Formats: sequence, structure tokens, C-alpha cells
Amino acid sequence: MPRRFATFVAAALVPLALSGGCRAAVFAHGNDPAGAQVNLDALVTGFEYRFTNVTRQSKVNYGRMRIARYAFAPSKLVNDTAIWTAMRTTRTGAEREAEWQAGMVNNQYQFAARHDTPTPARVGDQRHLIAVSQRGEHDWFWHTVVEHHVGTVPPSRLNAVARAFLQSAERPGSAMRVDYRTAFPRTATALGRLLSIDTISAVSQLDGSTVVSMQIRLDARNIAAGFPAYAKYLQQYVEPARYRFRLTDRYGAEWWDMRAVNRVLTVRFRTRNGALQPLAGAARRMPDTLQLTVDALAKLGLFSVGVSNMVGEFVHVDTPRERAWQLRFTKEPKWHLPLIAERLLSAAIRHPFEGQGVYFKLGLHTGPTGQTLSERVVDVAVQESAIMRWLGNLGFTAMSDFAGKVEEEENLFLIELFRAMRSDMEALVRTS
Repeated sequence: MPRRFATFVAAALVPLALSGGCRAAVFAHGNDPAGAQVNLDALVTGFEYRFTNVTRQSKVNYGRMRIARYAFAPSKLVNDTAIWTAMRTTRTGAEREAEWQAGMVNNQYQFAARHDTPTPARVGDQRHLIAVSQRGEHDWFWHTVVEHHVGTVPPSRLNAVARAFLQSAERPGSAMRVDYRTAFPRTATALGRLLSIDTISAVSQLDGSTVVSMQIRLDARNIAAGFPAYAKYLQQYVEPARYRFRLTDRYGAEWWDMRAVNRVLTVRFRTRNGALQPLAGAARRMPDTLQLTVDALAKLGLFSVGVSNMVGEFVHVDTPRERAWQLRFTKEPKWHLPLIAERLLSAAIRHPFEGQGVYFKLGLHTGPTGQTLSERVVDVAVQESAIMRWLGNLGFTAMSDFAGKVEEEENLFLIELFRAMRSDMEALVRTS
């Protein structure tokens, strides 16, 4: 379920990335239009490959579903040799690793289990590492890393792309809407089957900054004819979800606000000369470290489950070879659980937020041979208990509902979107 949620959020932000002056933001991917096309084409191709005719070796498919089923009860997994590519025992207990290599072979994106998987060397190749280690009788620690070869666009280019996008947003909303439809017509059509921009508002301030507000509507009914299983899944799991992400600094000033309710995603930010500013107050440089507050509520089967006031540290990593976001949550949120689950509450539900807390990283970095790798890292400690097993069961229900026809249809939908983006980029370069 977490990856499905992330996929939806990413898709919802595509119109945001393409709105307003998308030519400038797109061409910021390279030193010139031709270089920008090469970099962006490889970036999009890498993701297109990932969803093309996906096949999984039986060991990978089995491990994937078993780990999803017992992520919060690792003792059920550690002795299952059909999952792991490496098994060790240390003084604190069992250590297990599952490594998977993925890439395009004969027009299929194939996942295979392999020990000591090499760093991805071709566009689209991936390396997955899922490791679990025992820290006590009921205490476990998960470490997950996914690397994906996305071409050779320098990570430092992300700053130029963000600056170009923010500068272009400093215009009337009508101009932004016309620009993205004109510059990326195929992408707007492909994505518009599921997501549509309801409103774009850009309000100029006296200090020269602009407050931007966008509303993006999700309506899975529009794709039901071509993608019936995917539409049904979105209607069941994504459309009812409510969430909010707010970035604030240590003084309490708000720098970014994104919320979803009733199938509408609303994004608010303020920009001046291509740099984010606090939504209110005097303009100033955004600090590298901010506070992220998350509220989220999802419908899983018969139950609504969520959190509010989940507060974590948000760090923008900006080095010559890496651009990334790092999040760390060390404070337990307020839980919203049905009565049946509240009776099971124990210290185990607080355990992931103790010590180093829950860690998440997402970004781009330069690989050993100059390739650009997207990277996703997740570290989380779990303590087995009745409440954690109950939560794991709920998550697995959503995962099992997704596997199969729903995943196939989502892959097809995303492939069409990525191909439309590539075609639009080629047309932009021809006319530049």
C-alpha cells in the first residue's frame, strides 16, 4: 500500500510540474535543448521500462508477497529459505537479506533473485535490498534500499529545474494552464483521464512574491472503461483517503501545504524569483532543515486507520553528487484506530518511533561510473505484538487486492503517460 500511495501522489504532482512555463523547467534538465531532451528522455525511459511487461522469478514473487504479509511479524519469515538470498546468525539473532535484480530483457521487465546484486549499469535497471535483523526476542529492524538507473542527468540539475518551475509559477493561473496544455498536450490528455486541474490561483504580493494555490481532482470513473480493475482499486483505497503534509521551520512559519480530501488535492506555496518563501511573513531563504507534519486517514477494508500530528525532521540534502530528501520521525503520532484495535494497544505501536525512529530517504545520486541513480531508503524497527499483526493484516489485504490485474492495468496506464511525455518533449525540442 505505501508504494501505491506514493505512485498516486507522484502522478498527482505531474500537472504541478508541467504547469506554468514548463518549457523553462523542461529545458533546465540540460545545458541546451538537445541535452535536456537526452537527459529527460533517459529519465522518463527508465521509469517507463519499470512498468513494461513486468515478470518476476518465482522466488521474487513468493518473497514479495510473504514479506508484505509478515512485515510486522518477521519471526514468521526468518526460517523460510525460499525468501532469502543470504542468511546469517549474529549474537543478537537472525539476519536475513533478499536481493533482487531487475531490468529489461526481450521487452520484459524481469525481476530475479541474486546475491551481491551489482549497481545498476543500464537505463531502467534496478537493485533491491530488503534486509531484516533481530535485535531482541521480539524486536526486529528492517532496512530497505532500491536503486534505479535513470540516465545521466546530473543531480545538481534538480535545483535548476525547481527554480525554473517556481519562476514560471509567478504568473496568472490562466497563463500556466494554457502553457502546460500547449507545451505538453499528449501528457495532459493521458493524465487528464484520471487527474484534472480544477483551479490555479497565482496572487501577487507587495514584496514581489506570488502565492500559488492549485486544486487537482481525481476521478477514477473516467478510466473505468479502459482500466476497470485499476479504477475500482482507486475508488476503494485512494479516493476515500484524506491526508495533509505541511512543512514548517523552527519558528512555526509554513513553507508548503498539500492536502487531499474528497478526491481533491490542494497544493499551496509562495515563490519569489524562483525560490520558495514562507506562506506568510517576510521573505527569506528557506533553511535546509524543516519540520514535516503528516495527517493521514485511509479506508482499509471495513476499517478506517490513520495518524495525526506525525511530526518529523525534513532535511534537503544538497551536495555536488546528490540531491535528496531525508525524513526522520521520532515522535509517536496520535493514532486513529477502530475500537477493536484500541483494545490491543501496547508499547509495540510506539516502538518504531523510539531511538533513531522511522527513516525515509528519496533522491538522486551519482553512481560509481557516472550514471544517475534514483534511491529510496527505508529504515524502521518493529516489535511483534497483537496490534502490529493486526495492522500488518490490513496492509496485506490492500497489497493482495493490488497484485494481479490491478497492477497490470496500472502499469499500462503509466506506460501510456510516460510515452506521451517523451513525445511531447521531442516536439518541444523540434520547435525550440
